[in-house]
Amino acid sequence: MLPFLVAAALATAPPSPCPSDLLVASPRLRVVRAIDKTRDNYVVTVDVKNRGVAPQPDDTRQHLSLVRDGNTIGSQPIPAIGANESYAAAFRLQLPHERKRGPFTVEFRYVLDSKNAPRANCTSVNDRLTATL
Repeated sequence: MLPFLVAAALATAPPSPCPSDLLVASPRLRVVRAIDKTRDNYVVTVDVKNRGVAPQPDDTRQHLSLVRDGNTIGSQPIPAIGANESYAAAFRLQLPHERKRGPFTVEFRYVLDSKNAPRANCTSVNDRLTATL
């Protein structure tokens, strides 16, 4: 009788935590000296973290895009990320020179290209981040 009760309890237990759950967070901006004085150079960095309890499958194909004013201005592949590990993605951004540039807004968009969504990223809630830098 006891094994039956334990089996029944396990069957009604809530689902296990997400195997892989990616979070796009911690945007950073660095100004880089420009040789061409008509352009301002920036390096925009963001962390992609797997908050899940399992690593992403090795065959996971995914990328991160940098979007400004509705246009994708950069994209880069992201490797499979282990459980509780992060990957820092950096983009080089050139803008026309302004003596005193005010803050500008960009959006980071994580995109899962492979078809293994439940194992590679169980939720898309944290896949986009808008940052004013």
